[in-house]
Amino acid sequence: MKHLLFGLVVLFLASCGNNEQPPRLSADGAISQAEVKRIYQMKCSICHGTDGKLMIGGAPDLSISTIGLEERIALITYGKETMPPQKDILSAAEIKAVAAYVENFRN
Repeated sequence: MKHLLFGLVVLFLASCGNNEQPPRLSADGAISQAEVKRIYQMKCSICHGTDGKLMIGGAPDLSISTIGLEERIALITYGKETMPPQKDILSAAEIKAVAAYVENFRN
């Protein structure tokens, strides 16, 4: 059962990169907070949950994470263990915005 769930998660994550739309930008040209939240929910919440605490498939609890922004950017970009790399799916600006968004989950 555990392997089936893991396989479904991997399949879902692999299919999420298709049919991407350009990010919605705020008035100042930055990625809007609503867009960052949408990206997080589409790409990250399946394992980390909407509040960063779900922890499926070995995903860490983001609310107690102690890694810094640069390390988080690298983790999202290149992946680690069961987390797939996002470098070919998200832009560098989207990755940085998601990494910063995750800091909101810290206790």
